[in-house]
This record gives sequence, C-alpha cells and structure tokens, in this order.
Amino acid sequence: MENTRQKILIIDDTPANILIMHAVLGATYQTFFTTSGREGIKMARQELPDLILLDVMMPEMDGYEVCRELKAEPLTRRIPVIFITTMSDVEDEMKGLELGAIDYIIKPFSPSIVNARIKNHLDLKRYRDLLEKATNELDEKNQALNLLAREDALTGLANRRHFNEVLESEIKRAVRSRQLVALILCDVDFFKNYNDHYGHVAGDKCLQAIGQLFSGTFKRSGDLPARYGGEEFAVIIPDSPPGTALQLAEKLRQGMMTQALPHAFSAVAGVVTLSFGLVEAQPTRERNAEWYINRADQALYRAKESGRNRIEASSDNF
Repeated sequence: MENTRQKILIIDDTPANILIMHAVLGATYQTFFTTSGREGIKMARQELPDLILLDVMMPEMDGYEVCRELKAEPLTRRIPVIFITTMSDVEDEMKGLELGAIDYIIKPFSPSIVNARIKNHLDLKRYRDLLEKATNELDEKNQALNLLAREDALTGLANRRHFNEVLESEIKRAVRSRQLVALILCDVDFFKNYNDHYGHVAGDKCLQAIGQLFSGTFKRSGDLPARYGGEEFAVIIPDSPPGTALQLAEKLRQGMMTQALPHAFSAVAGVVTLSFGLVEAQPTRERNAEWYINRADQALYRAKESGRNRIEASSDNF
C-alpha cells in the first residue's frame, strides 16, 4: 500500500526540522525532503507531491522565491504549499499567502495540530483531484457523445444531422463572401439487389468501403463527405473553382469501379457502381439549403434514369 499513500515534500535547510517533520508525518504519508530550494523545485517536478512543506529562510533561494517559481510553472502550480517558519509577522504571512500558499504555520508548533492541518489540506486535495478526474471523464464522454451525434457509426463519415448543419452554415457564409458552393449527391446502383443476394453484412461492408473512398477523396478541411441516408452519400464542397465538383465526382466514380466489388445482380455492370447528381452555384437568399438539395437530387434522378454509373450536373450550375 506504500504507493497509495499521499506524498509530502519537505524543503528545509535545517536537517533537524526535517527529522521532526518526518517523525510526525512519516507513518502516514510518503515523505521526501531536501535542504535546497532549487533542488526542492526539481524534486517537485519529478515527484509531483500532494503537498509541499516549505521553510521561508533558506540560503541562496528563500521559500518565497521557491513558491513563486512553483506557482509560475503549469506542472507544479496546483500543488498545495504550506510555509513552516519562525517568521511570525503578519506581513510575512500575507506575503506567503499572496504568493499562493494555502497555509502558514509558525514554529515552534504542536505536532498534533500540524498533523491535523496537513490532513485537512490533503483531504481537500484528494477531493479536488477526484472532482477533476470525474470532470475530465465527463468531458471525454461528452466529446464522445458529440462525435456520435455528428458521425455515422457505420462509415465514419458525417451523419445527416451534421451534414444539414454544415450545409446551412456554408451557404450563409458563401452568401456573404460570394463564393461558390458545390453539393454532390450519390446513390449506390441497385443496392437493394446487392443486400438481397449478398446479405446485410456484405451490404454494410460495401457501404464502409464507399465511406473510405469518400474519406480518401475529400481531404480538404472544408469539404464534408457524409452518409446522407441508407445507400446515399453526399459531399459539401465550399470555396472551390468551377468544375471541381464534377472532377471529384468522376474520381469517385472511377475509384468505385477500380475497387471492383462484385455485384452479379446489377443491371449496369458486374461490380458495384455509383450514380451522381451535383449542383455548383453561388448561394443567394433564394438558393438556400433546400434549393441545393433539390437541384442535386433532380440531377441524381436523371443520372439513374439515363443508365446509372454516371454523373449529371444541374442546369443551374455556375
């Protein structure tokens, strides 16, 4: 159980004082000591004690300067410091507390009183540590939940909810900046046949492969590939030169063909293929998110009606 005990660092240039403090505290806590202020700072960085007992009057570097340096460093600033000193003036005590010490004990002292005060401070330290740990764990869980709220669990792409939020945001931004926004909608050709004959497990693997293809194709930080729903995918492409969406859609279409996932029940080819509809325009108040989705969806419908495994662009393109 030695390693579960709280740690106390004693910094005092008088060995006799260290022996007294060790006798008072050693049975309950892990104690470390040094007679040098500079060495005390070094030990505090290495050991990260739960509490530091610090003498004020020391050669070369006094306790005030030690405390000042400890509180200035992120690694040690939260370690509680208690001054133990013969300096009993109110001004001295105020100076120590203003530097960030949590207590100021005057020598000579009663061992039982010192022990009780140290126990109280260490109990508070333990409670703060537990609260911080719980807070950090809660933050991590909230971040994970936030990620789940924005990410499609199967493909790792953005989900429909996040897609909608980003599309609205990018269109509003482009209205102000007068930049182009492109939207690609994509549908897996004859995916129902694929699921019916190969099974839903194979269908999920197929969608995951498509998700990886989208992630690998759209690497700009502003682009957002998403799973739009079922076997449908979408990509938001802001601030891009005219024709970019068409080039990237063709790259996706060819990339899917190159993967050559067998699809014996497709009326288009013997492998899984994709159909695309896209719109590339400058947003206005009338050209809102709904307008973009409608235009891209109409283009996608034409692609499927025209034989699939192809790309159709909206007539409203820039």
